[in-house]
Amino acid sequence: MKTKTIMLILLGGTLLIPLQHTEAQFLKKLGKKAKESAERGVERTVERKAEQKAEESTEKAIETVFGVPKSVMDKKEDNEKDGLEGIWYYESLEGVPGYENLNDCGKKSNITYSANSYHVQFYDNDCNLLTDSGGTFELEDNIMKVTAEAKDEMSTTKITTTQTIMEQTQNRLVMKDDMSGAVVTLVREKE
Repeated sequence: MKTKTIMLILLGGTLLIPLQHTEAQFLKKLGKKAKESAERGVERTVERKAEQKAEESTEKAIETVFGVPKSVMDKKEDNEKDGLEGIWYYESLEGVPGYENLNDCGKKSNITYSANSYHVQFYDNDCNLLTDSGGTFELEDNIMKVTAEAKDEMSTTKITTTQTIMEQTQNRLVMKDDMSGAVVTLVREKE
């Protein structure tokens, strides 16, 4: 019986040796995978840092070129219509014969923007009111789709055109009417 017991112990021991070897291999593979995962994590962190640096460089380049921080430009996109609201006076008008040089009477001409509507009062150089009309507009990026409404005793006429905003700051707005080709420079309400 002792011999049988010794044989069983030896047989059990020999069976356990391969299991221990398999467990060691499993732990070795698990350690290798953990190391590879950690390396990938480091690579991803390095990539994220590089992307952040690239974005910061881009923002600085935008600020250098346009003179406006990117965060301000992003905010401007959210509030473009709000940036238009108020009274804008004509400073110059190019491409309309007879109105290239506006005098003080011509510079009384103005456009008032509010929400998605506008109102135009345009005076000639003799201070006669030529236009007193309005309409609506939709703004997408730097393109303004304008629907003008002209009324008389008999009917209402609607004309739709687009205007490209060429420059917009807090106190200056330059737009080109795509239908007529006229370029108007407007300045914010005089204080």
